[in-house]
Amino acid sequence: MRNGKTSAGRTRWRCKACGSSATQFRTDVTRRAQLNAFLGWLLDKDSQKDAGGGTGRSLRFSTGWCWHIEAPQPDPTGEVHRQIIVDGTYVNGWCVLIAHNGTHIIGWQWCDKESKAAWVALFKRIPAPDVVVTDGPPDSEQPWTSSGEVPGSSGVTSTSAPLLSATPP
Repeated sequence: MRNGKTSAGRTRWRCKACGSSATQFRTDVTRRAQLNAFLGWLLDKDSQKDAGGGTGRSLRFSTGWCWHIEAPQPDPTGEVHRQIIVDGTYVNGWCVLIAHNGTHIIGWQWCDKESKAAWVALFKRIPAPDVVVTDGPPDSEQPWTSSGEVPGSSGVTSTSAPLLSATPP
């Protein structure tokens, strides 16, 4: 039976048979609230202090697990895009290579630094577009061969794509 509330506002339950009291909580509800607080802080302009109340440490402590959620890769559709925009950015000491078609992210690859092997791992999942836009050097190696295969992949084929670079020769 119910027996009032704790100082934190949670319902206290008392056993009629033995008189002991306890509180209950649902982990799934707690985790959902923590994830919503994390996303609210991550995608909003609020500081950790504002988002979590207190000094911000409580938000970092309760939502630390959220950094370890792995987002699934987009399902390959086989669609040949007119253009893709590729770039790498560093997050917490790791590099993420991102391929974007102008509307949606079509793939990404985590790596320790931008390297040919990392780019090949990303490109082997994407059919060659008409144009690849990058901020890398103009002499970057073409990721797709003239037959449309990505070197090091197992037979991904499409058309050959020229590289357009923001870095002048």
